[in-house]
Amino acid sequence: MKLKGLSNRLYNITFHTHTVSGIVISFALYVIFFAGALTLFKDEFYQWENPKARQPVAHSIDYDQMLADLKKEVPQFDFSEDITIRTETRERPLVKIYGHVIVPKGKPEEHYYTTYSPATGEFDKEERTTIGETLYRLHFFDQIPFIGRYLSGFVALFFAFAVVTGVMIHWQNILTKYNGFSLKGSLKNIWTNSHTVFGLLGLPFQFMYAITGAYYMLSLLVLAPVVMVFFGGDQNKAFEVLLPERFMVTSGDSPVSSQNQKITSLLDHVRKQHPELETSYMQIKNYPKEDGVIAISMDNPKTFAGDGSIALSLKTGKVISNDLPGNRSYAQSILPGIARLHFATFGGLVLKTIYFFMALFTCFVIISGVLLWKEARNKKSYTDKQKRFHHRVTMSYLAICFGLFPAVAILFSAELAIPDTIDHVFYTRTAFFVSWLLFTIIGLFAKNEIRITQLYLFLGGILSMLVPVVNGVMTGDWIWIAMQKGYHFVAVTDFCWFVTGATSLFFANLTRRRTNQTEKEAVVHSKSKSYQPQ
Repeated sequence: MKLKGLSNRLYNITFHTHTVSGIVISFALYVIFFAGALTLFKDEFYQWENPKARQPVAHSIDYDQMLADLKKEVPQFDFSEDITIRTETRERPLVKIYGHVIVPKGKPEEHYYTTYSPATGEFDKEERTTIGETLYRLHFFDQIPFIGRYLSGFVALFFAFAVVTGVMIHWQNILTKYNGFSLKGSLKNIWTNSHTVFGLLGLPFQFMYAITGAYYMLSLLVLAPVVMVFFGGDQNKAFEVLLPERFMVTSGDSPVSSQNQKITSLLDHVRKQHPELETSYMQIKNYPKEDGVIAISMDNPKTFAGDGSIALSLKTGKVISNDLPGNRSYAQSILPGIARLHFATFGGLVLKTIYFFMALFTCFVIISGVLLWKEARNKKSYTDKQKRFHHRVTMSYLAICFGLFPAVAILFSAELAIPDTIDHVFYTRTAFFVSWLLFTIIGLFAKNEIRITQLYLFLGGILSMLVPVVNGVMTGDWIWIAMQKGYHFVAVTDFCWFVTGATSLFFANLTRRRTNQTEKEAVVHSKSKSYQPQ
């Protein structure tokens, strides 16, 4: 069955623009999707990277007492300024507190951050963990100063263009492509079939990520005209509409009150009224004063439109604004909706797992596109010099992309192996990026695509299996011990790395055997052809 396709001229234009846009962004796009796939589970492996967080979840916390203890710990903490409390979760059983400290008049404000452990009642100002944060920032190139975020935004934009042009190219014979799918024939046919069929299978996911990623990183270009047209250029007015809970009006001259209700009591009351919602964070304004306000952000992780907030008066306990699910306007729902769609925060671990495999699926589509690009140019119409150039470009792309796998394994091991000093984060990130660079350089010496794949499967396999070993040696929480203690996220993280390592080594050995057998057969065949009996 054939559908109406493009004219020959339009087809050629679309094909070439798809190829050029795809090959230019391919390695950058691979990094975004590979790092992004791991970032999906950064909350789940938080306890793995931070042994201090390996503790039971507190079922009831006295937040008022916690703030009172903080005042004793840090007398200069300013309770009249905004205080944000990120509440504990099953994955992160620690409380995060963000605020300000009192500074002399005329000096700029000074932010303060600390972590509170409900199990020990201690505060920790320096939380030296970096795996989730490093991968999260890598997936939008935040490590590149000034232009990193914009660069990732334009990569996402070009990816959307590549997706659309890819559909346009294959629209005419989209059904026959599926029916005729085969992994037999020449390398060009194999990579063409793989790239086309798998690319079209993951089309909705890829297009969604292209659009939401471009929106996030280029939001300044998107929202600036909206603010200018609808809000007269006043950003505060725009944010008051989008995030009303963060713009509650309070007065610095309001008198101190000793009659304010307790934060814990107000929170418990709201939780009882909405048992289906989980608390994400609280924002407190003018905590000790009469016009004090608490805004509670809540979320139902099982539904797509399940987030919202409610603001209460600290003095009377009356509801000031109710923007919980079902009460939010379209303008208030659109930005959180994009975030939930992009980070898969509305379907639990099942949806995150689907997103994870779809992201790796997209990585395969990207690599198959690079190999297709090379094989399509491996013909007589190209000179040997051009073919060598195409080969070097392909090997460079593969080295950058595949080298990320063993480097991430080193990042995990370095997190626990490097001593917990002031420079811990710096040394851990250095180990990650330097190892990635070294693995990339090593890969450039591989002879062909098969050899470079074997190399990185072997390196990634060995280093992946070392991750649970490092955790066991450094913390004593081997997989079976972590399960006994109830550290399920720690045990699952170690188990996944072990399975990843074993699988990588299996495929490395499998491809090595087949490659050696193929090379032997090629040698025998060449000798038989050169031998001519007299």
